[in-house]
Amino acid sequence: MAIRTVFTMAEDCARGERQGWEEFVRDYAGVTRRLLRHYFSTLTPEIDEHVAAVFQRAQANHAAWFSGLHFSNEREFMMAFRELVFAYGREMERVPVPQISLDQLRQIMQDLTVIERELLWLFIKGYDAQQIAAIMMNASATSEAVKKIADQRLAQVIPGATPDAFTISARVLMEAAEKTKSEQCLSLKTFNNIVNGQISWRERELAEEHLHSCFYCIDRFTGFQEMTRLRKDAPALPPEQVAPVLARLKLPKARPRGVFAKLFTRD
Repeated sequence: MAIRTVFTMAEDCARGERQGWEEFVRDYAGVTRRLLRHYFSTLTPEIDEHVAAVFQRAQANHAAWFSGLHFSNEREFMMAFRELVFAYGREMERVPVPQISLDQLRQIMQDLTVIERELLWLFIKGYDAQQIAAIMMNASATSEAVKKIADQRLAQVIPGATPDAFTISARVLMEAAEKTKSEQCLSLKTFNNIVNGQISWRERELAEEHLHSCFYCIDRFTGFQEMTRLRKDAPALPPEQVAPVLARLKLPKARPRGVFAKLFTRD
């Protein structure tokens, strides 16, 4: 029996085949729910409706989203999917009034190392020290120390800022960071190689030199690691929860499976 991969799933979804969509909803509905709840909290009361709507958006115009996808591994697929979820969430929820600008954040981050900037960016995104330690595979004490330094500098740069100024400003800062993208920005392949340890010291040195001054890549690299963690931790949706989403997608009925296919079907 052929091994099912993210590539075969995407191909099936692009063709409108039910099996691919079953796998997509099963494996990514949990990730979708967590992203929407974390970044777009006002959508939580009707979260199931919004989760289904994200998959409907992926299916719109004969699955045009899938037809335009280009990825070489599942982590790159996850980042494309993250963009789809964020595009939906940003349309559905108003941006809060920020207390910090990107220029002010640059002052707060001055003299911080690359890893410290990454840790602080995850604090801004609303994660606590324990969650950041899991995402970055770092000690939570290190994250707490960085947050303490950031809070002290925040009080110096913006004396009237509230204790939650970072998280209130998160979405505006993230969108501002996205606009700083340049031709020199790092590729997802580079991020993947860094996470896997498949990069030379010189390549890593050049990557960190760029990360140190690029908000776009800091946001994208932390998002890359965040999605890797979410995909690992979010449980697969059970069949009884997959079915209602598939019903809204109006997919063709499942094809009958032979004896051997039933023996090797995953639960």
